[in-house]
Formats: sequence, structure tokens, C-alpha cells
Amino acid sequence: MSWEGPEWDAPREFKRLTQNSRNIAKIAISVIAVIVVVGIAWSSYYTVEANEQAVLLRFGQEIGVRGPGLHFKLPFGIDIIKKVAVKEIKRQEFGFRTEQPGVKTVYREGTAPLKDEARMLTGDLNILNLQWIVRYRVSDIRNYFFNVREPVAAVRDVSEAIMRLVVGDRSVDEALTIGRADIQQEAEKKMQERLDTYEAGIHIVSVRLKDVSPPEDVKGAFNEVNRARQEKETIINQAKAEVNSKIPEAKGKKERTIEEARGYAEKRVNEAEGDVARFKAVLKEYLRAPEVTARRIYIETLGEQLQKLDKKYIMDSSAGQVLKLLNLQQPAMSKGGQQ
Repeated sequence: MSWEGPEWDAPREFKRLTQNSRNIAKIAISVIAVIVVVGIAWSSYYTVEANEQAVLLRFGQEIGVRGPGLHFKLPFGIDIIKKVAVKEIKRQEFGFRTEQPGVKTVYREGTAPLKDEARMLTGDLNILNLQWIVRYRVSDIRNYFFNVREPVAAVRDVSEAIMRLVVGDRSVDEALTIGRADIQQEAEKKMQERLDTYEAGIHIVSVRLKDVSPPEDVKGAFNEVNRARQEKETIINQAKAEVNSKIPEAKGKKERTIEEARGYAEKRVNEAEGDVARFKAVLKEYLRAPEVTARRIYIETLGEQLQKLDKKYIMDSSAGQVLKLLNLQQPAMSKGGQQ
């Protein structure tokens, strides 16, 4: 065996080492050993990112969950790592697809599969086109990998089934107008309950309706109905505003009347209490000197009554008779000269 030739000029030392089969075997073993060492070193560690968790499998059996950082494992496929981003909020779209996100997001919709996905039957047997978004995250990595064969497909199937169930319990008017918030809340709750039943290790973050619209051939009629509803709501709101402005005014008048009545009642009570107190004081003085008090009361009463008379005639008690020219039986002459 010779390596000499015009086209091969190997180093002299290499020629010497390869002149017999033993040296060739040693070189081959050394090369294989280096390859094995490099392979062991390369497959004996793995890295888990900050937002990830990893499940370590040994001969297909789960032996632990690993958090973020650098970890070591048995090489050559003895240990297998399955990682998933547990802190990432994942998103599934129904009835449309986002082709180019950004300031002006580009959506793909209108194809036959997407139309079938979006078409819903309401409780009053009307057809609706409904587009929605489900946002979820992984809550339990063990359940996520081992209890459900295709987690993403499970989320999509559960979401579509629940949404059809929820929309089917409502009328088309509810779905188009006031019932959208209720549909989102109920769908989110029922999806979570179904996934918990499967022990899928998935938490539904939110369900949002992107668009709810009637089919194209009846969209015009639905728009007219919506405009009529909006006008109705406007008139109702105006009426409520008018009521709200009148009610406080009426309440104010009522309160003012009540307060005036209370004030008058208190005034009358206070006057009555004052009269009673004055009467009691007079009675007390009368009991002390009845004759003097009676005379004083007589004089005060007489003075009050005399002030009400137009003309007064004061006569001496010793006078025997009244002058005949003075006719006391006839009414007094008025100022104009008439009786």
C-alpha cells in the first residue's frame, strides 16, 4: 500500500502513520470518539426562555417541569424536551384571517371556508354572519401536552361549537344590538367550562365579537330597522331628559309647599302656646286679686271696643235725661248728610 504518486503529496509523518492498518484504525477510533463527545456535549443541555416552560420526558415518561434558564438532560434522545410559551397570549380568529397586521390591518374574508365558519343560525331561525376572536394562554403545561392531542384544534372546535350554541339561544335582534356583550360573556364562560372538563390546561382570556352582520341580500332591510331603532332610542332619551328636568322642579315645589305648611303649623302652635301662657298668667293674677283683675280686663276690653266705634257720646251719670234734639234711636248721620 503506497501513497506515492504525482497527484498526492502528503506530509511525511502522515505517510508513516498510515503505512499499516493498525494506525488507520486508531485514527478512525479517535475521530469517532471526538464525534461522540461533541454529540454528547451538544445534546446534553437545553435552554428555556423567560416566557416558556418545558416538560422533560425520559423514554416517553414525564419526569418534571422546567422553568426558564439553562438545563441539562441525557443525550441521544433519551430525554426529550417539549416547550411552550405559557406567558404568551395566543389568538384564534373565526370568520376571517389577519394577513398583514399593522396600522392598516389587512384581513382575508369572503372565501367559502370562512363564510361557512362565520354563518350562524339564531334562535328565531334567522341567518347571521359573525366574526369573533378568542384569546387564550396555557395555564397547565402537563395538561396541555398530555390530555389533549391537538390543543389548538381543540380550542377552535370548542369555540365554534359554543358560539353556535350561544347565538342559537338568542334572537337576531339581540345579536345585532343589545345582546352582543352578553354573547361575549356567556361564550367565554361556557368555553372555559368545556375546556376545564377536558382538563386541557388552557385559560380563555377573552372572547370578542369583531363583526355581527346580516346576510348581504337582507342587509338593507336590517339597516333600515337599525336606523328606526336608533331614532326610537333618540326620542326616548329626549323624553327621559324632559322628564328628568321636570321632576326636580316639581319635587322642589313640593318641598317648598311642605316647608311652608310646616312653618305655618309651627307658627300657629307657637301662637297658641303664647296665648295659653298669657291666659295662664292672667289667670294667675286674677286668682291673686279677682276684683282688680276683672276691672282691668273690663277696662282693656272696653278700650278695644270703643276704638271700633265711629262716634262716641260721653254722658254724665247724674244727667236726668238726654236732650230731646238728640234722637238716640235713629242711626247717626253719615258724613255725606244721609242717614
